[in-house]
Amino acid sequence: MKRFSLYTLLLTLLAIGCNPVEPVPNDSLSILNGVTNNIITLDGAAGSQTTFAISSKLAWEVLDTPGVEYSPASGEATTKAVITATATQTNRTLETVKLGDVIIRLSRTRFTGIEAHQRPLVVVEEQYRESISLAPEQNIATDITFECANSDFELFTEGDITVSEPTKINTNKYRISVSATKDNLSSEEHTAGRLGFKVGGETLEGRIAVVQRSAILFDRSRVVINGTAGATMSLTIDTPFDFTVTSSTAALTAVRGEGQRVLLTVKERNSSDNERKLGVLTVSLKDKPACTATIEVWQRKEKADQALLFYFLGTSLKGYYQSNLAMVETIAAEGTLDNSRVIVFLQNSTNSGSMFEIRYDSDTKQVLREHIADYDLPAVYNQSMLYTIFNDLFAAAPAEEYGLYVGSHGRGWLPKVEGSSSMSTYQAGIEERIWTPAPGAAMVRHIGDTASTQVNTTEFAAAIADTGHHLDYIIFDVCYMANVESAYDMKNITDYILGSPCEVMAAGMPYTDMIPTMVSSAPLKERLDRAAKAFVDYYKVNKEGIYSSACSAVIACSELDALAEAVKRTNSSLKDIDPDTIQVYDGISSSRNPTHIFFDLEDYITQSCTDAAAVTAFKEQLARTLSGQHHTETFYSAYNNRANPITTYCGLTTSAPIMLNTASAYRSDWQATAWYTATH
Repeated sequence: MKRFSLYTLLLTLLAIGCNPVEPVPNDSLSILNGVTNNIITLDGAAGSQTTFAISSKLAWEVLDTPGVEYSPASGEATTKAVITATATQTNRTLETVKLGDVIIRLSRTRFTGIEAHQRPLVVVEEQYRESISLAPEQNIATDITFECANSDFELFTEGDITVSEPTKINTNKYRISVSATKDNLSSEEHTAGRLGFKVGGETLEGRIAVVQRSAILFDRSRVVINGTAGATMSLTIDTPFDFTVTSSTAALTAVRGEGQRVLLTVKERNSSDNERKLGVLTVSLKDKPACTATIEVWQRKEKADQALLFYFLGTSLKGYYQSNLAMVETIAAEGTLDNSRVIVFLQNSTNSGSMFEIRYDSDTKQVLREHIADYDLPAVYNQSMLYTIFNDLFAAAPAEEYGLYVGSHGRGWLPKVEGSSSMSTYQAGIEERIWTPAPGAAMVRHIGDTASTQVNTTEFAAAIADTGHHLDYIIFDVCYMANVESAYDMKNITDYILGSPCEVMAAGMPYTDMIPTMVSSAPLKERLDRAAKAFVDYYKVNKEGIYSSACSAVIACSELDALAEAVKRTNSSLKDIDPDTIQVYDGISSSRNPTHIFFDLEDYITQSCTDAAAVTAFKEQLARTLSGQHHTETFYSAYNNRANPITTYCGLTTSAPIMLNTASAYRSDWQATAWYTATH
């Protein structure tokens, strides 16, 4: 154990006598061992002992503590003295008690700061020392453990409870089961009885209360339902007993579903600017109708100011998704979301997912994950699956502004792998060769978990378009999504895209820094630009080495058609260039594949176009299309497992330079993109 300096450990100094004495140096006494957090602890029985050691430069004496004797109690200067503390009384309570201060005297000065504590004869595990919580039904047991060095003990009960015979776990440790003998058929907690102990034939002071939970519980202080007419939600009633439920208003229906579920439906929309109270639900036990519990039902205004829709796909990043959502919940607990709503789709396993709302209950001071729906996911993901999920996301949170936050693996515009059964051996070999991270690479959000979980950007865009809704922005917490080919596919479903031209580290974006900005009242483009900067700044400040890697750009989709026209003009005046001289944002080029895939759009056009006027017009249009361009000094790629230099940066990539090498993968795929058609 580390030595504790008397200067910091022993706090009280009392001078004896009136005559001046020579000061005692601060380092005259040190505690060597046997003291934890400035406490020595004895067992509960009289005669129990513990030891601690000191060193002293002066003669010393330990004064008696009530209930404790010390041996030796004094000595001369020494480098080490081992002192035995002996309890002179028995602690007959169920709590650890403080016996007093340990006072050590040097010359005419007393030092203290150490306390002597004594455990009880029976040490019950901490969470049950004051009370044991039981279910409302009778004969539902709760197991607890306790320690007692004296084998001559017994338990006794008071009230309507029973306790099992102790089961010995080890030398001094035992387990018992506690249960109630009657149901608690009330809407309040009920003290069913108390548990006590006898040791050596003597009854210990204190009892442990045994409390049954109320017969009817709600997991929230009130129910909040959507503001549209016909809005529904499912409420779970926490009770083991059969029950009925009634509504105080005709504007709200409540119907028993399966198990403990109640389906609520509101008949009218809330056209006001504020939440309104619809009525009260009353839950009654069938066998005892007098036992009731009530909960208020409120209706949101018809549309929230903003809806933040989270779409987290894939299982290999599941732990990171939970960290991301914990950030969102922290923001919710701070009250920052105000009249914004957060709806999450989260993949739970290879074939299942769930949707829920993250909401802060200001009455209970809790952040809730309110269940909305469960999903069985198909073996091969498709546009129909995406449509169902996106349509439900929109329906769950009608809003004036929609933002979609996508968490997944990704590889930009590249077509999905159709599955090994439908791929040629050659094509399968290309996929494996290109999209295999280098040995020892850090985890990034690189590519779909498996071929079956991938979807094309065209399918993604079509699924959202089919819902009939338009997004105000998409934030891609995904690799390679700030590419012009993908953006062009999505230009009609959203106003803005915030993404990264390179790989995103597995931890993803810092939502605690970005979302408060996104739910502010500033203009949308300004909010997105600030969020893009917050993303990169987080990795600049908080990460080191290869992990200090982040790049961002904000794409104005309304400018993409004009950008395509500007690029089309440059394509009529191209010269041959070496693609290795263009800034890239991937580490893919290696022995596995002859070329990179994601190149800086501006660097490519500037180097390849011979028409100076066309280049100028392109740059002017690019400036209207892009903002929020930020980057760390280098970017990390799992495909070469190193930090790669950034010498020029516009924030938007193109894969056009793959056409310069006939051995490049995806040449024919790139020529099939809508971007290629628009620019050639």
